[in-house]
Amino acid sequence: MSDPLAEVLALEAEGLLFSAHDRAMAALAEHPDDAALRYRATLTIARAGATGMALDLFHRLRLDAESDPEIATLGARLIKDRAFEQPAAVRGPLLAEAAQRYAVLWRIHGAGWHGVNAAALRLLGGDAPGAAQIARQVLARHRDAGDYWSAATEAEALLLAGRVLEARRALEEAESRAGPDLSARATTRRQMRREAAALGLAPGFVDVLRVPAVLHYTGHMPKPGQDDQALEAGIAAALDAAIAAEHVGAAFGGLAAGFDILAVEALLRAGITPTAVLPCDPDTYEADSVAPAGERWVPRYRALLPRLRIIQLDERPFPDDDLHLAMAGRRAMGLARLHSRHRDGPAVQVASWDGQPARGAAGTGADVASWRAAGGRSVHIPWPWPRNGGGNGQPAARRRPMAVLFGDLPRFSALDDAGLATFYAGPLAAMGAALDRHPATYRNAWGDAVQVTFDDVAAAAACAFDMRAALAAQDPPIHPRFAIDFGPLLPVHDAVQHADKFSGRAMTRAARIEPVTPPGRIFATEAFACEVALLPRGAGLACDYAGRIPTAKGFGSLPLYALRRAGAEEEMA
Repeated sequence: MSDPLAEVLALEAEGLLFSAHDRAMAALAEHPDDAALRYRATLTIARAGATGMALDLFHRLRLDAESDPEIATLGARLIKDRAFEQPAAVRGPLLAEAAQRYAVLWRIHGAGWHGVNAAALRLLGGDAPGAAQIARQVLARHRDAGDYWSAATEAEALLLAGRVLEARRALEEAESRAGPDLSARATTRRQMRREAAALGLAPGFVDVLRVPAVLHYTGHMPKPGQDDQALEAGIAAALDAAIAAEHVGAAFGGLAAGFDILAVEALLRAGITPTAVLPCDPDTYEADSVAPAGERWVPRYRALLPRLRIIQLDERPFPDDDLHLAMAGRRAMGLARLHSRHRDGPAVQVASWDGQPARGAAGTGADVASWRAAGGRSVHIPWPWPRNGGGNGQPAARRRPMAVLFGDLPRFSALDDAGLATFYAGPLAAMGAALDRHPATYRNAWGDAVQVTFDDVAAAAACAFDMRAALAAQDPPIHPRFAIDFGPLLPVHDAVQHADKFSGRAMTRAARIEPVTPPGRIFATEAFACEVALLPRGAGLACDYAGRIPTAKGFGSLPLYALRRAGAEEEMA
């Protein structure tokens, strides 16, 4: 029989925080009173950066009633994390509360890491002398237990006490003890980067703690007959060298014939289990993206399927466009960037292409352009086989990728006619005025529901924030539910309403997500979260993992994210 806690810990140590959280929550369905599982379920989502959800879980899972000092520390840590999600001008009270909680824990239990956290929060609250005083007291009582956290605590205390060279040596010792635990490294790196910045030190100070890179791989498919084994061996050797040189620890991409399969084989040789994002079921994908390159790729594809982590999207081929492939490629890139941020490490793309722009929405050229536009770094492996010229591209596609915003207000069905008159003159007018300030491509409303589409995910997010604020300003305040998705939409004509509209699975998903969104929140699909991850730094948006949540009307369980504004500090991390 499997041990769910051991599985959670293994996933967490590998840096797969979403998977660790989902496994812990699934285990809690059978063991609801298991304090260790409740703690890990909350800690993993906190380490992934979803502070709001972690705070909700901390109380919902009754962790605030536990006497274990490690669990009490999590409560203090969540208040600290919440503080850093706020603008600097208003975070002071939260920092002070978290510092006080850590100081109490330190006095009661004498653990150095409690004292270090109290000192760090004093520093970040503007009291550098007070922080140094506490740090010196921690160092006077510190005894090295020989593990990672003991060395990391000493390094942090030395830094706060102003003994920078000694802090670096202690951090090097922590790295030597860290083993494969990437989650522990990420926690220390984020904390000490803030402290180094507050002390005027370069943020690269934390790079002593080494975190492997997350790779996105993308490349061309060969044409039938392009089977030169020497050329293929050259690509494989270049992949082996790039994976080693970039210190890759995780990878995301596709599983098409050619470069994708060669990359996956190289990653497996290096002991890395990649995640392949398929737009549809494996059989359809095989027929669309493997067999056309020649039958010799099919058995290699089938042999790799059981050895990978597979994410299967709800996209299928559509006449005259390749958006199903484009959505899978963008999902893989977005997941790679999200994963690297959770691990607090670098993300890099390895691409094998002919240097020509893509002829459709999908393709290596499109992937490289999107990655670089987001500020990412690409490593180029030359594609050795000739390809058709650039041409004039594909014919104009009927569908186009768009963001969909779906909203709903609570208690609308209980309104009488007088209440409806007030609704149309007040809340709906406020939403319409907010919407007027944003470049929607389509807008519709029926009753209290609104449906809006945008070409740009940042515009969709800004509109959602604006409409939410407009409704919160009503008397009494209204707390709407908003859901956002991203995907291909098809222009259609509604013969009943005599109106031009858009239709597609993204519309349906957004409508099914909205009823399970908590009032006042904005829930986004993983597709939308990945688009946000592909925005350049400075976009001011963040998507926090909210868990795999059952949607309305039997649409299935989906990984959902809570959309919020990101602070400048998070953008720099």
